[in-house]
Amino acid sequence: MAEEDRKQIGLTEDGRATVALLTDELGWFDEAQAAGRFALGYAIRAGVEPGQTAAPVETRWSPDLFDPSGEIRSLLRALYPDNVMPVRLMEHFIDEGLRQITVRVKAGDANPALYLG
Repeated sequence: MAEEDRKQIGLTEDGRATVALLTDELGWFDEAQAAGRFALGYAIRAGVEPGQTAAPVETRWSPDLFDPSGEIRSLLRALYPDNVMPVRLMEHFIDEGLRQITVRVKAGDANPALYLG
């Protein structure tokens, strides 16, 4: 049986900790979804290869609330036309972006503007 796409976007335990760091401790974002969107974009810009999150995840967001206009899913379809599971792909990029952001924050890059270049 073929694997199906997820109905909800989940975060790993480490991802949840990084979202808390970015929202509660550093104050970069007012809400968790904004941190997730930033991490997704960061991962794509950093050249993270498409994939799926291997670690267990805890459901966090509905794809329709995370991406209400559908623009993120449209972008993913354009960038990765062979991918047929956009929610799993979003989840992967969010997780990888959060992982990479954690490394940079721990190294002292605490200014989000440094992540845009």
